[in-house]
Amino acid sequence: MQVQAPKGQYRVIGLDPIDTLTWPSGPLWKDCETLEEAREFADRNGELYLWIYVYDDRGELLYEAGGCNQREA
Repeated sequence: MQVQAPKGQYRVIGLDPIDTLTWPSGPLWKDCETLEEAREFADRNGELYLWIYVYDDRGELLYEAGGCNQREA
C-alpha cells in the first residue's frame, strides 16, 4: 500500500485489523487537497476504523486518528 500522496496533497488511509482487507471496498483511502481537509476526513471516520493515518506527498506520517487514538505525529 503506497502511503505517499500525490504532489501537494495529503493521503488518508484507514485500517481495521479484522475486516479492512476483506471488505469489497478495501481500506479507507482518500487523497485530500489540504491537511485540514485530511484531518477532518480522518476524524469523521474515526469510529469506523481502528487506525487512520494522514501522510504527506513525501510519505511522512502527519496525523493519527481512529478508535481511541488521536495524536499529532
